[in-house]
Amino acid sequence: MNVIGYVVSYTAKKEDRELENKLQKERIEVFCKKNGFNLLTVLVEPEESRADYRPNLIKLLNNASKSKFTGMVVYEFERLAEEEDIKNWIIQEFKKYGIQLYSITQTTFDEHFQESEEKSRSIKQKVRDLPSLPEVVTKVTELVQNPNSSALELSTIISQDSGLTSRVLRLVNSAYYGFPKQISSIQHAIMILGFTTIKGLVLSSSIFKMFSPKNNLVNAFDYKNFWKHSLMTAIASKNIYKKLFYEDDENIFSAAILHDIGKLILDQYDHSNYANVLAEAQNQIYSNQLLKAEQKYCEVTHPFIGHIVSEGWNLPPVLSDVIKYHHEPLKSEGHERITTVVYLGNIISRLILDLNEFSIDVFDEAITQHLGLSEDYLREIYDELRQEAEKIEDLESFFK
Repeated sequence: MNVIGYVVSYTAKKEDRELENKLQKERIEVFCKKNGFNLLTVLVEPEESRADYRPNLIKLLNNASKSKFTGMVVYEFERLAEEEDIKNWIIQEFKKYGIQLYSITQTTFDEHFQESEEKSRSIKQKVRDLPSLPEVVTKVTELVQNPNSSALELSTIISQDSGLTSRVLRLVNSAYYGFPKQISSIQHAIMILGFTTIKGLVLSSSIFKMFSPKNNLVNAFDYKNFWKHSLMTAIASKNIYKKLFYEDDENIFSAAILHDIGKLILDQYDHSNYANVLAEAQNQIYSNQLLKAEQKYCEVTHPFIGHIVSEGWNLPPVLSDVIKYHHEPLKSEGHERITTVVYLGNIISRLILDLNEFSIDVFDEAITQHLGLSEDYLREIYDELRQEAEKIEDLESFFK
């Protein structure tokens, strides 16, 4: 969508007015990036403008019928007019000519991502042939949730699957963990990695194995990058959770490593449409762009389809909830804390692996304020985790 920005300030001092205009302009640019808008220009009302005389706004209204843009972004709708009736008239006047107004502080895009029951049924039909989870995954999940289970019992179950055994041992012996001696037994690996990490690895590697790349498809989807991002998100989320709440959570690793499972499902069960999604939303660090493209081409988003499938597999409710709400964690149904941490882990993983630099703009301000996290604190977390990422090597083989 082609949009323009509109900036106005009535601060008396020239220096203060210029600073406010600059901040409004920067916030509008970030808003457009996050939501996939093509920002044509930003119009700033000149110094001589007044509350009752706004030359740029008047010009925009007069030329609305022949404009080349379909949206206008303002800091807040009150900037259009102080009087409620005049403000509403301006919004409706633009709308009459097909121009939608957006406020960076007041507009939400929930309506774009509300999947209907009809679409839900359609997607369920698409994945009707989805295989069941391997028996070993069910047994491991049940065992880990039993407080009386032992490392010996867990290793016995994992050892019954030679492929899974091989993958777990490859990971525990990888450069990331850096143990001086070769770990040769699953029981030893469990004692080193811990029950919760092993559960997450068994669950994710078994599921990702089910969705390994198909040779007959032209893959726009980067599986290696997906696996790396999933594991980095799990490592980041586990560390962030302990840093924020001074304790571990038995589900954090599993929930984080599976948060994007819906992307694999859409790529394999709606492949041609998802190729269009990836072509349109190449920068996935801004989630709104991706979600809107998924809704446009697949009629469903990856959190929604991932949630449906995870429920069908009878995964623990906390995992399904995180999968569904990892882009909007404050809507989580009873698991807000863990979902919010996975939201942070997901973004920081993207910053490390995709952007390779810290940026506060990609975080939802409402969420960081809810947690009371400052920019400096988030930057500190980013710096710590970037060092972790440098140790991750040869991850592709773990998921094969």
